[in-house]
Amino acid sequence: MLSERAQAGLSKIAVVVSVLNDRDPLSQLLTTLARYPELELIVVDGGSSDSPHEITSSATFVQATKPGRGVQVALGIRHTTREWIWVLHADSVVQEENVESIGTVINQVRWGRFDVSLDGSRWEYRMIETLMNLRSRLSSICTGDQGMFFQRDILKEIGGFPDQSLMEDVEASKHLRKLAKPFCCTSRLGVSTRKWEADGVFRTVFRMWSFRIRYYFGASPDVLYSEYYRHR
Repeated sequence: MLSERAQAGLSKIAVVVSVLNDRDPLSQLLTTLARYPELELIVVDGGSSDSPHEITSSATFVQATKPGRGVQVALGIRHTTREWIWVLHADSVVQEENVESIGTVINQVRWGRFDVSLDGSRWEYRMIETLMNLRSRLSSICTGDQGMFFQRDILKEIGGFPDQSLMEDVEASKHLRKLAKPFCCTSRLGVSTRKWEADGVFRTVFRMWSFRIRYYFGASPDVLYSEYYRHR
């Protein structure tokens, strides 16, 4: 059961989820979040063929004109009314301890993210999650898998959430860390391993890092997006 402090915090938070043919994991996520009616729920569809708007009436569904996680998240934020934005993937696995954490810490921080726990049992996933959490702590660069959350005012200070098709999480972190270090919630947010299972663990890790390096050296988010989703 949530503490009174956490419950009070939830009334300040809007959850934004971008989707593209993610009906099954989205249904599970929204079922979990429905336990916390204080949250505002915004789902932004990038053009799904699986009718995600039919899942529930407890969330506001927004239709994007084109797919792209940054594009969709930025659009969702414009439809929110809350002081805080919590960005989740459709296949995020949220536990009550995550909700308790975010509801409690928002009065003390400006932005942050969660440590993650991959939902597979393979030893490779323990290694990946450990390195993800450590890298993020050392660099203050966070990824979408980590359930990033922001005070609306700090997003305004960086010109809004990056309206780009890929690497939006890295781009946001680069600007936000100049204003404040991210708060790292130690309550672990669950992350689906479906992309690793579908494409192979080490191949997926290699591709993700190659895209990040290419982006660092100036590759266009649109080019990276087309390559990323061409292989999915």
